[in-house]
Amino acid sequence: MAGSSEPTRVMVAVNESSIKGYPHPSISCRAAFDWMLSKLVRSNTGGFHLLFLHVQVPDEDGFDDMDSIYASPADFQSMKQRDKIRGLHLLEYFVNQCHQMEIKCEAWIKQGDPKEVICSEVKRVQPDLLVVGSRGLGPFQRVFVGTVSEFCVKHADCPVITIKRKADEAPQDPVDD
Repeated sequence: MAGSSEPTRVMVAVNESSIKGYPHPSISCRAAFDWMLSKLVRSNTGGFHLLFLHVQVPDEDGFDDMDSIYASPADFQSMKQRDKIRGLHLLEYFVNQCHQMEIKCEAWIKQGDPKEVICSEVKRVQPDLLVVGSRGLGPFQRVFVGTVSEFCVKHADCPVITIKRKADEAPQDPVDD
C-alpha cells in the first residue's frame, strides 16, 4: 500500500442499475462503495484518494432494441452524447458523496468490455487497491453471464476486494442489479 504520507489510492469500478437505469448505481457497486466507506475509510477521509471508473458497454448497432437501418449520422451522435451524459450523472452520485465527506476523488468513463477495461485501467493508473461489487451469481448463471469481479481478481495488477450485495437487497432475478 501507499506510504504513510501519501493517501491510499483505491479504484472503485461502478456501473448503473439494470433495474432502475441511469443515473442510479447498481445494488452491487453501491454496496461495495458503502462497505469501503464503513470498513476502510472510516473517519480517515484524508488518508484515501478514490478513483471511480465507469465502463460503458457500447450497443453494437447503436440502438437498444431497434433496427438501425434508418439511422442518420446525427442519430448516432445524439446517442453518444446521451450516453456520455448518463455516465456523468452516475459518476456524479459517487463524487458528490465523496465531496460531502471531504474525501479526495477522481472519476472517468471508458467504453468497452468492463472486465478488460477495468484491468487495463488498473495497469495504467496503478491504484493500491481495486474494489468491485459482485452480484453473487450461482455457478449456472456465471457460465452464461460471466463475472467481472472474478476476472478482475485473476487479472488485475493490484489487490482486489469484491463485495457481494446483501441478500435482502437481491432482486428476484440474480442477474438483475
